[in-house]
Amino acid sequence: PEEPLQSDCCGQGCNPCVFDIYESDIAKWKKKCRRILNNEEDFLEDTTKNCRLAGIVLDQFTSLQIISIQKITEKLITYRFKLPNNKPLNLNPGQHLLLAHKANDFMLTRQYTPISSVDTVGYFDVFIKIYDNGKMSDQIRQWHVGDYAMWRGPYGDFQYLPNQCKKILMLAAGTGVAPMIQIIRYVINNENDDTLLHLILSVKYYDDIALKHDLDAFKQYWNVTVEYVLTCEKDTKKFKYGDKITLSKVDHQFLEKVLFPPSQNSKVLICGTKSFEKDMIKYLKQFGFTEENYFKF
Repeated sequence: PEEPLQSDCCGQGCNPCVFDIYESDIAKWKKKCRRILNNEEDFLEDTTKNCRLAGIVLDQFTSLQIISIQKITEKLITYRFKLPNNKPLNLNPGQHLLLAHKANDFMLTRQYTPISSVDTVGYFDVFIKIYDNGKMSDQIRQWHVGDYAMWRGPYGDFQYLPNQCKKILMLAAGTGVAPMIQIIRYVINNENDDTLLHLILSVKYYDDIALKHDLDAFKQYWNVTVEYVLTCEKDTKKFKYGDKITLSKVDHQFLEKVLFPPSQNSKVLICGTKSFEKDMIKYLKQFGFTEENYFKF
């Protein structure tokens, strides 16, 4: 494995970071070397078996083709990638993938959570926000249907078991709604799962609500509540009937109205910007929540 440069790290706290991947690759490489030296030829069988079961693997990046591009807003776009031989991702709810782009010996990596169902085979969907001055965004902006991108995974320590919790409160900001969408799909697709889900999505403006069509569909299920918190919106005329909207911020005062007492039968999930996640954890601790009661993606 080739050691990444210090400049290859984006500094955004990705999990895994390019250096985490490098250390993992080095450990796997050393293990395979030992098995070769010890004439343990079955190490190849382990890798090929893993490749047969899933469309992508942890051990290496896989080149996948873009088969559709759907623009949600000017800066939010959904990309669909084809998986070889109609394979699944073998993804658990809440897990993410790693996208890589290498040019001129410079490696960029970013993590994205598929929004398609974990049971989907043959393809997966991710929605990506395009930033004006983002290094990876500059590459993604040039994507067209038929192009290829390098993916690897899945990653993530979140573990979901049906009915393990009675209630789950989801605190998301912007594109941080992605893992929440994935988990909601998983719950509603299991008719035996009675977990109550309450999604609170914070965005600046009404038009910033990504995948609102999907979120509106989720509200039709008895155990799903979707609430939008708009921090900068002034025009209330565009709101649709049935929308549950608060013109405010997700702060201590707001959470006091929606939080349940911390217990083993409930969980709070957090995903958003660094500042959003930091604030949510601060507020939760003020209400007596511990790391056992919440999970940050």
